[in-house]
Amino acid sequence: MEYFAYAGNILKINLSNGEIHKEPLDLNVAQKLLGGWGLNYKFFYDAFRPGTDPFSPDNPIVIGAGPLIGTFVPGACKIMGTTKFAIPASDDGRHYITSASSGSRRFGLMLKNAGYDHLIITGQSQKPVYLKIMDDNIELCDAKDLWGKTDVYQTTQELIKKYKNSGIVAIGPAGENLVRFAMAFIDERNHFGRGGFGAVMGSKRLKAIVAMGTKGIKIADQQRFTEVIDVLRKRTMDLPILKAYRDMGVHALWRSVFLQNMNPGMWPKSEWDRLYGQKKWNEVKRDVKACSTCLMGCKVGYEVKDGKFAGLKTGTTHYLIAAVIGQKLDIRDHRYSLKLLDIMNRTGMCALTTSSIIDWVTRLSENGDITTKETNGLALKRDFKTYLELVNLISKSKGFGRILAEGWFETSKHLGCDARSYYITGFGIAKGTDCIYPGRSAKLDPMRFTMGITNPRGGYSAQGISATSAPLQPVKRVEANARELGTSQEALKRIFKPTAEFGAFNCARLTKHIEDFYSIACSLGLCTTYAARGLINIRDCAELYSSTTGLQASPEEIKSCGERSYNFYKYLNVIEGFTRKDDAFPEIWMKPMVTPDGVEVLTDYYRIKDLSKEDMNSLLDEYYDERGWDIKTGRPTALGLKELGLSGLINLND
Repeated sequence: MEYFAYAGNILKINLSNGEIHKEPLDLNVAQKLLGGWGLNYKFFYDAFRPGTDPFSPDNPIVIGAGPLIGTFVPGACKIMGTTKFAIPASDDGRHYITSASSGSRRFGLMLKNAGYDHLIITGQSQKPVYLKIMDDNIELCDAKDLWGKTDVYQTTQELIKKYKNSGIVAIGPAGENLVRFAMAFIDERNHFGRGGFGAVMGSKRLKAIVAMGTKGIKIADQQRFTEVIDVLRKRTMDLPILKAYRDMGVHALWRSVFLQNMNPGMWPKSEWDRLYGQKKWNEVKRDVKACSTCLMGCKVGYEVKDGKFAGLKTGTTHYLIAAVIGQKLDIRDHRYSLKLLDIMNRTGMCALTTSSIIDWVTRLSENGDITTKETNGLALKRDFKTYLELVNLISKSKGFGRILAEGWFETSKHLGCDARSYYITGFGIAKGTDCIYPGRSAKLDPMRFTMGITNPRGGYSAQGISATSAPLQPVKRVEANARELGTSQEALKRIFKPTAEFGAFNCARLTKHIEDFYSIACSLGLCTTYAARGLINIRDCAELYSSTTGLQASPEEIKSCGERSYNFYKYLNVIEGFTRKDDAFPEIWMKPMVTPDGVEVLTDYYRIKDLSKEDMNSLLDEYYDERGWDIKTGRPTALGLKELGLSGLINLND
């Protein structure tokens, strides 16, 4: 069979017995779920037993590169890593099944060029290994010179020296030591982040994956494809913020978006701007790199040029992370914040979760709520020396760090106070994961709604990216964006009917359609930043899919694929025992946030109505109704799953 856009193969690796084989991709299944994100869930479902521990050899890892990866589509660079994640999502020990999305400068491209759309990795190696994929040459290689000896950057650099121009997925010491919020880094500056994907790799003794391919990808209709590409390129090149984006990455949106929407609320915003704004950013900027085919760029490298850490070089997606770490931990010198970020990057830990847990326990110590009895004799202070020591202990999972490395629930149990309600200055905890963005200062929009309530993954934000990710956008702009994402006219009437209860638009109902588009983009391999900026829409997705694969799909059919994939995602977590009670908004969102700039409370997007617990529960009813799920349980109905075309892909009796 000839494949277009799809590489056409699934590569299966059993680490326990070393068995390696490939299977052809079933295009009938691919058409229903598109690729990447959606197909990952099908392959995971087929290889998985409900109730499996994340660190069990039976917990599969599935990595997928959608059909647009390997083409010249702007922003076609997102790869997906699916597994049962390591971080506990509930205090009774359940874990969510989800996907981490990551941009890639080389890995996704090289995996597709080697001839593979998906990797399915099962089992557990008896010794540390890395997986080498060089076209048809697949090998499990001894990682004894890397395991326990190299960090994320060193591992990547060593493997690139050995396999030039390859793409690399690598873990650091935190992954090796099963830190439950360890990440796997892709091509140094991207990552399968949060929740512990790196720890699952570590449990399998899989240090890295190396991919290099020379086969290329075929396009079904080159002329039609070129025409749509030309339109997308022009839209991107005409973007007013493009120059600033290329120069600063995401920090180009610092004042217009992030100064408000990521504000921890400890400092006046003017002070935060002075200490971590554009002037300070320019002092440490080294370069801005883009993922493969991206015309914008957000992967920033930094270099500290003076002071105690002169010569330090590190790279990450956002300088915003350093800025948030700085304010949370009261680090007024941005060079010290970058030092902490560099260590967390090198050890392979989620910088936001690590800094938040450190912030919470040092505040508890400062307030006298915990003593050295709870910290294994460690005196906790809110100073840089303490932060360094805690980062080191967590990455090694030693001493008090072993407790913190287990995540929020184990730490709360050990300290005798629940972070969900006691970590008042945090951004909130949803399904065992601290939220990336605050709810109270940023206000409720689809990004906050999916991150804090509906997403099975918890505090992950990208699933809600849309026009509302920027504050106070005109309602006409929000509606136009919803239409571009494929929302039907009937749904638009439900969403944009002003009411006293929900304001100018129904955030919950809108969230459903934004989540569906996210699943489309990640299944195809597209970065959602392009959708948020109005650069790509549902019609473009349909045209791109049809012209590249030769499998004709209308915008409505593509939209159905997104909804089908999202329901598959939800269903996997229903099997794991998650219900409506787990879709609970972070407790602290209902408490006032006292900041130097004033008191912040949770309101609707336009900051008109203060939201109560009853309002939030009512919004969740609206969300379930929009999805056609059972409102009492939060479960997709068997009839609904059949109507979506999932009955042939899953056993509805599970």
